Amino acid sequence: MLYFLGLLLLFIVKMPLIMAQDHQAWALQHQERSEVLIKQYEKEALNFKKEAPFPLKSKGCSIRGNVNCVKQQESKQSTKTSQQNSKSAIYIFVSFSMPKASLKALALEAKKHKAVLVIRGLIDNSFLKTATFVKDLEESVILDPLLFKEYNIGVVPTFTEVRQAGYQKISGNITLAYALYKFKEGDE
Repeated sequence: MLYFLGLLLLFIVKMPLIMAQDHQAWALQHQERSEVLIKQYEKEALNFKKEAPFPLKSKGCSIRGNVNCVKQQESKQSTKTSQQNSKSAIYIFVSFSMPKASLKALALEAKKHKAVLVIRGLIDNSFLKTATFVKDLEESVILDPLLFKEYNIGVVPTFTEVRQAGYQKISGNITLAYALYKFKEGDE
């Protein structure tokens, strides 16, 4: 019986040491795995930075392509005040729920007419998935949920022309050229 109690006492004393060694081995294994993942993510981030599908800064403006930023860019390009007043910014509010063919067509039109594609959020809350999708569009896109709120955008696609005096918008499955035609018609 004394032998049994001695073994039990020895087991009770050594058990925390055995458990601590198990936990230490588990922690070391996970630390090594974490280091591997960190190196992998750093490598992916460097590759992503080299191949960024859209500029994080464009001509001295932040990622939020707001009206003031567009006006600053335009005022640098134009010296005449009358030309500045006639300038406008064109936003095309889109969503990744739209068919990819429609997004590509709008991206091509945006490039042609110097318009800006605007999205509200990310695909599955992932910058990487979103950037990969945007890269396929071959056109820069700005991520700005505040612009959606500012111009009261409830449906996509919505085309918005912003001027100093205000803005006009039109929604629907139309082309940018048609939207610009309607904006010009509204000016007259």
